[in-house]
Amino acid sequence: MERAAGPGSPITGRWPCSTCDVMRQVVPCLTSCQTVGAPMSWYGRKSGVGRWSIGAIALALLGIGIMIGAALTPGSTGPASAAPPALVDGAPGDQPSLSAGAMWYPWAPGPGELGAAPMAFSVDHLLDGRRVKKVVASWGRNEDSSNAPLRNTRAVAEDDGQVFVPYEALPPEFTMVATTRLRDGALLSASFVPTTAPAPNRVGISMARSTDLATTWTQWTAPLVENKWRLNWYRIHRDIIELADGTLLMGAYGHGTIAGVTKEYSLVLESTDGGQTFQQRSAVNAGSQYGTNELGMARTSDGRLIAVMRGSESVPRPPSMPLTVSFSDDDGLTWEPLQPYVPPEGMPNNGIMPKLVLQANGQLLMSYGRPDNNVVVSLDGTGRTWDTGTVVFSRHPGDDPLRRWMGSSGNMDLVPLHNGASLAFGDTCHNIWWCREYGHDNKIWTRRVDAVSPGVGKLDLAAKVEAGTARLTGQVVAADDRFAEQRLEGAVDGSSQYRSAARFDGDETLTIELDKVYTLNRIGLMMSRGEPNSARIQVSEDGRFWGRPIVSTGVRTDHAMRYEDIEPVRARYLRISRGSGGAPLSAVTELELYAANLLTFENDAPNSTPRTLTDTRYAFVVNTILPSYDNSSSHMALVDADMDAKATATFPASDPAQDQHVSFGFEGYGYGSGAIWDILGTDVSGAEVTAFRLHFAPDWTANVMKVRAWNGTSWVDVGSAGPVPPNKTWMAITIDSTATETTVSLNGTPMGTTTVTLADVEPFTGFRAETGLVPADVGNMEHAYDDVVIEPLS
Repeated sequence: MERAAGPGSPITGRWPCSTCDVMRQVVPCLTSCQTVGAPMSWYGRKSGVGRWSIGAIALALLGIGIMIGAALTPGSTGPASAAPPALVDGAPGDQPSLSAGAMWYPWAPGPGELGAAPMAFSVDHLLDGRRVKKVVASWGRNEDSSNAPLRNTRAVAEDDGQVFVPYEALPPEFTMVATTRLRDGALLSASFVPTTAPAPNRVGISMARSTDLATTWTQWTAPLVENKWRLNWYRIHRDIIELADGTLLMGAYGHGTIAGVTKEYSLVLESTDGGQTFQQRSAVNAGSQYGTNELGMARTSDGRLIAVMRGSESVPRPPSMPLTVSFSDDDGLTWEPLQPYVPPEGMPNNGIMPKLVLQANGQLLMSYGRPDNNVVVSLDGTGRTWDTGTVVFSRHPGDDPLRRWMGSSGNMDLVPLHNGASLAFGDTCHNIWWCREYGHDNKIWTRRVDAVSPGVGKLDLAAKVEAGTARLTGQVVAADDRFAEQRLEGAVDGSSQYRSAARFDGDETLTIELDKVYTLNRIGLMMSRGEPNSARIQVSEDGRFWGRPIVSTGVRTDHAMRYEDIEPVRARYLRISRGSGGAPLSAVTELELYAANLLTFENDAPNSTPRTLTDTRYAFVVNTILPSYDNSSSHMALVDADMDAKATATFPASDPAQDQHVSFGFEGYGYGSGAIWDILGTDVSGAEVTAFRLHFAPDWTANVMKVRAWNGTSWVDVGSAGPVPPNKTWMAITIDSTATETTVSLNGTPMGTTTVTLADVEPFTGFRAETGLVPADVGNMEHAYDDVVIEPLS
């Protein structure tokens, strides 16, 4: 069984079911596998969509039991074991990471039901006091034909897209092709196919507005004033952007003649009355040789507009036309000459349905399809270069040019979720001419895409503030019925939307008191979205004495967070106040803090191999089922159901030292035979060796947790502390080591000290965690680790 390899692999961090050995890999096949086109999170989702049901697992185990019974006839030794999965390293912690994670289905009917080309939008709201995304998805049920009446089905999920239920707040002919939230709190949406308008205008745009977060809608037809050109026909496409003065920009395309050239044009429309009427603002591809149509448009991290366009095809056939790109420095009044889209290595330059999302962490994502379904990333958020990408869904009936182009329609959407995560949407089949070989088994899928920034010591400020272990203070505009998310907690809630912020009312100062003193080394800050602001940041250990500013922004206009690596500084308090240069500090939209020598897994993609860890097997970042340690959202799990290979991970020290302090949260759900912890270092030859080997496990008879040390031939008791905690209970572990001894403590209580060493080391270089005493002793073990600190003891 081989590990999926290579950055950008759609199955990075999991294993293909087809290679699972039946005898040896029962549980990994059920919980850790992924087949191309049918991926499954090994942890699943709350809804149960995309995970194995109890009945399915029982049936699978029954079938495997029959196979085992048939294989193990008298005198038989059974099938030969496959080689254990190779050890793999996580990516470096100072590099960004792109990962396609869990996938589930908002809509998955039986064969013969048409459904493709999903559109989606997400909007911030509060659920049980937490800022989460309400996600609405809409997809076409009619055949993809110009004379087929429009019919759409929709679903809504209140909690970050977790569980979708039917949504019927708009009539089925309204497509919701472009939807946004305005600064006044209203949602505005437009339909794909225009209608007629009363004279003197020919064209009308079907519009809808909601003032109650998409619970109900008011509809109208907005006349399109053809103030520049009279085109033959129009389509509305994708994005609505609100400017600071309230002007609305909306994407569209059409066919006609501009400056004597007849072709398809990608258009920007504008409205100055809240979408009651529109007029023509610009044609992005005017003056070029390219005919273009479908338009994805977004704000970049440096404040410009970017447009990515599909090339015109007289008859759709493989390959799709190359995508083209343009930029505007004046909010879409004029556009730079078109240039070819240059994809990351290994990704296609051609495709359809581009959609752009600027995440709160400053990375610009783009989805497009045909062939496959793709997501690419511009790491600096400018869109000047596209640095990395991944295929998030692939399903085609063959490899010849035409069949390679088929399967999923390639029509996609992409919506923001959290600072470094978005949701991609797509389909399994087109609605007319690509899925006959599949019996029209149409489905709509969504998949989490994590594009995270550098840094592994991110503090989960939102969870700590919610739990009350960290505290925010400041004089801010109060939340109201329109903007429940506009509050102090908005500064750390993971959203870069205009109102999901701490917006100041009076004193322009925000103070955060952390749960303890940290050594901070990296800060991400986004001030008021789209408005010139300035700030300075100071820190304090006691809240009384404040040093000189560690960050001074000057006057700048933020559209996402900007990060600064700082000289490590000890701090429990952090104060953000108005900076110099004359610009106000009108809001803190988003704040991130990172600590040195700390692994929190908060800035790693769920289901991925944690960054900075080495020599891992069955090690995953997880954020479901088990609440994480010390008021956080994510942790690392070692999942062991393999009788031939233990789950393992090595935690390197960033600063090797003559002595070493290790601390972490540990949870032993499914204790099995306990955990092995090797304290590592280098010997005189420079080779990495084990200085101390420790075994941590429950002693059920005495009702204590017990630690032992390995002397090379047997285990020697070191000490114990109790009682044994229930499953799903975190324990605070510390291991303090010198050249001659190591001491283990549980929840602040010393368990014992041992002088039993296996090798002399100088210096210490970290530690290794394993499940069980021997590979066969698995017991379906799952061990969890969080908030790992490795630093010098002295």
